[in-house]
Amino acid sequence: MCGGCGERAAHDWARPFLAGLPARMAVAAALARLAPGPAPRVTARAGGWLVSAPTGRQTACTGLVELVAASRPWLRAPGPFDPGHASGRLMVPPPDNRRGVFVRVAAGFPEQTRLSEQPGFSEQPGFSEQPGFPEQTRFSEHAELPERVAQVVLVPDAAAARRAVVMLAGPRWSARTFLAGLSGVGQPWAAEPAEVGAGTEEQAADLLVWAEHARQSGAFDDNPVVLRGPLSQCRRLDVELRTGQVVRARALPAAAAAHR
Repeated sequence: MCGGCGERAAHDWARPFLAGLPARMAVAAALARLAPGPAPRVTARAGGWLVSAPTGRQTACTGLVELVAASRPWLRAPGPFDPGHASGRLMVPPPDNRRGVFVRVAAGFPEQTRLSEQPGFSEQPGFSEQPGFPEQTRFSEHAELPERVAQVVLVPDAAAARRAVVMLAGPRWSARTFLAGLSGVGQPWAAEPAEVGAGTEEQAADLLVWAEHARQSGAFDDNPVVLRGPLSQCRRLDVELRTGQVVRARALPAAAAAHR
């Protein structure tokens, strides 16, 4: 259920940032900038948007993923992010209580087809006790919850690591976890993400719309990126995309984000 409007809707990674009508209006304006020539009219409303195509067909969308998918036939091919537009601010979501998960390759470690089968991997927040892997990475190095410790998922090879990352980004796990780190994989999709940033709070909606359009176009299948930018004076955007998935989407305190 969406806390900003009370409706039940499909899983959408950007929903916490779009709970208010002003944020949805900013997204509609940002989307219009990506559509040259005849384009659908996007109207923000309670619970989402209404996309009215030039043919007269209308599509109701409850999330950014649905909205971009419905509008893509009229959008220009995604290029680099243009910081010259400022369509408006996003909603600042509440503090993130999910826990970070590190995916690490350990040759010879048996792959588990479900994360819940990982030895020591709990579906509840807390500590991880991985057999043969005593190291624990302090959550304070990566997020705003210094009392928490990130859990570790061990996989035997790069292919299994990719499957684990995709699984973590799915609706079952993304509500409770996010990808905090990845190691032991030398392939492009696992590289350090390139940073794409918005310079002002008013550019945040443009950045999210651009990212989702590029994601649906396959731009981040093998080229990971991380989105940064101010949401308010105290909070900053922290979104990572890799393997074609949004593996982390949250707001960090400005001081914590500056050290990432």
